[in-house]
Amino acid sequence: MFAGEKINATERRAVMHVALRAPRGVRMEVDGADVVPGVHEVLDAMADLAERLRGGAFVSHTGKRIRNVVNIGIGGSYLGEMAYRALRDFSDRAMTFRFVANVDGADFYEATRDLDPAKTCSSFPPRLLRRWRR
Repeated sequence: MFAGEKINATERRAVMHVALRAPRGVRMEVDGADVVPGVHEVLDAMADLAERLRGGAFVSHTGKRIRNVVNIGIGGSYLGEMAYRALRDFSDRAMTFRFVANVDGADFYEATRDLDPAKTCSSFPPRLLRRWRR
């Protein structure tokens, strides 16, 4: 893994999980390309989004401040929920965080049923949220 070898046999690619934790300036190569700068570019973008969400600068399509965040994903999504629960004492209690980590429609409905689409940041369009409420 540390050498960038393609040890993920299913996808025939490297598994550079360690690059996510590598400090800036450390070199980790996959197929001759250093992957660490790209990793930090994404981490910086994530930090910027989080700061804009917490600060109120990131608003919905209606111009309203985002107060709800729904994390949708399969697989490692429970890790995000676990981290949130461990750190929620330090979170802005005016914001709501929900997690959907499967393809169960009932779980999706429960996670979103009381959220205002105009104040929700998610990976699904507001019209889908309205449709699920019917």
